[in-house]
Amino acid sequence: MNHLKRSVLLAWLLCLFCVLVASATLIHWLLSQNGLFTLDGLVEAVGWNWALPVLFSTLAALIIAHQPRNRVGWLLMLPALVTALPNLYSLAAPPPRLTLGVFLLIWFDGWSWIPIIFAIFLIPLHFPTGLPPSPRWNWVNWLAMGMWLFFITVTLFVDPYSPTNYDWTLPNPIGFIPIAWFEGPFLIVWGVGLLSMLSASVVSLFSRYRHAHMVERQQIKWLLYVGAVFILVYAPFFFNGTQESSSMDGWVNLIFTLSILAFPVAIAIAILRYQLFDINVIIRKTAVYTVLTAVLALVYFGTIILLQSLVGQATGEQSPLIIVFSTLVIAALFAPLRQRIQAIIDRRFFRKKYDAQQVLAQFAQTARDETDMAALQAELLRVVQETMQPEQLSVWLNSKQRTK
Repeated sequence: MNHLKRSVLLAWLLCLFCVLVASATLIHWLLSQNGLFTLDGLVEAVGWNWALPVLFSTLAALIIAHQPRNRVGWLLMLPALVTALPNLYSLAAPPPRLTLGVFLLIWFDGWSWIPIIFAIFLIPLHFPTGLPPSPRWNWVNWLAMGMWLFFITVTLFVDPYSPTNYDWTLPNPIGFIPIAWFEGPFLIVWGVGLLSMLSASVVSLFSRYRHAHMVERQQIKWLLYVGAVFILVYAPFFFNGTQESSSMDGWVNLIFTLSILAFPVAIAIAILRYQLFDINVIIRKTAVYTVLTAVLALVYFGTIILLQSLVGQATGEQSPLIIVFSTLVIAALFAPLRQRIQAIIDRRFFRKKYDAQQVLAQFAQTARDETDMAALQAELLRVVQETMQPEQLSVWLNSKQRTK
């Protein structure tokens, strides 16, 4: 068995491991629930603890099976493995004494997030070929490896010891680095390095896009698309994080989880080239309906506030008919507003498609009015040349059909 076959076999074994562990964890969680499920709990158990390792590992194995040398597949496998591994253990309460197993478990828990974050940050650097755009970008990989080794070395000697998301601590028998120094100056320097690594990885993707051929550009658009969706979702999620929990937290967490799960799907579609060129349609529709939703929401709430204010001043009370009226206004504005926004977006960002539509509309008008066959043939050639831009173009007419 050669090296490539062993890599593929290893990928599928790791995928099977992730699926089995995630499924066992989900079953255990379902059996331990006595009351009604909360949305936040379902998202945590089904989304993060099951769907993330299963989806990431399965799509990673598919990429490795088709392109064993592509590092993107292995970068997707890392988050799946690390997400599945902590589910094997539970440290809900401090142990009576710090054994070697507990010590190693707390140590791993302290840096287990690094493979997840680093893998996601390094995907733009290696996407879609599996290698950086050029050898001069390899320093980003070395920076990531150095930061990883430095972090796990430092956390080994921090005193006191504490697992993530728990409020209890244990003394570290080999610790000599104060926790205050670790959570202060060290994390500041670490954050600068992390930001530098992410920035360089993203810049390398845009650099690759500038010099890429058509297919590779379409692949990169898939990653840029899900990245833009993630930023739009994460921005309000981040700013809401410091606020008190509310009934909306479950929905916010659900949308955030779906935006994370979209990454491996988009990456697999791009690398395996399944319906690759549909990304322009998806981007166009997303832009249209995002702007349309924002405008309609502004009109809806603006109408309600304005009319309620006017009615309140006139009658001294609120009227439920205003909500009905605002809903009818939104329904009447939907179709014309969507067409207008789509025309503006096409004209601004999809100029080639917009020009082609305009040319075809003009040709349809000419075909209805033109009676001269030679003039119509010349117009047809011009339209095809402008819209499709073929290397060669000719028109064949059946002379027998033409003389009838």
